[in-house]
Amino acid sequence: MILYLPFAALILVSRVACDASGIVDLQALNVTERNQTFTLSQDVNNTTKPNNATSSLFADNKTRIEDELERNGTSAITEEDEGFQEQENEFPSRHCDQYQLVHFSHNYCGENFHQEMKAISSEEWCILENVISPYNDLTVCLEHVSFLVGCYFPNRDIQDFFLYIHSSYFQNCSRGGGGGGEEFPEDAPHGLVVVLTVVPVSFVPVLVYLLVWKSKGRV
Repeated sequence: MILYLPFAALILVSRVACDASGIVDLQALNVTERNQTFTLSQDVNNTTKPNNATSSLFADNKTRIEDELERNGTSAITEEDEGFQEQENEFPSRHCDQYQLVHFSHNYCGENFHQEMKAISSEEWCILENVISPYNDLTVCLEHVSFLVGCYFPNRDIQDFFLYIHSSYFQNCSRGGGGGGEEFPEDAPHGLVVVLTVVPVSFVPVLVYLLVWKSKGRV
């Protein structure tokens, strides 16, 4: 019995040492996690505060895009060209900068379009010959901007921008009012339509009666 006591004491000492080592490791792990959390919070705070480098980068990108637009020599995609539908499969790694796309669509392409439309009387906005040139310039500009910021053309943001343009300038053209466009013929009055429908139909019983009466006369 006495021989077992040294072994029991040795096991107890080892157990205490392991527990102490585990506590030390756990404390070290907690310190490491706190340091990582503090570092992460510093990174988040730094990213939330814009600095001069970010502003300078955006300004450089804006200048580059404006220079490219001024040298633009591309043409718009026509209805017959359906290749744009396969762009996502051909260029799966392209990253679209939607913020710059919307920014330049309104502040560059849209601003130029507004200036050109101001030179045209509002009564002539619905005449295709008067607006086809500014509208084509707008389309080409939006296509080139989409390419420069890594976006496909057409896309949802471009579609929303075109809806905005149409609602601002061409919303009355389909009704033939407000813009001097071609007026569509109005429907005939309801009463006239009823008369022109009932009169021919009313002759059908008369003709049937005459046909039956003539047949009986022969018999």
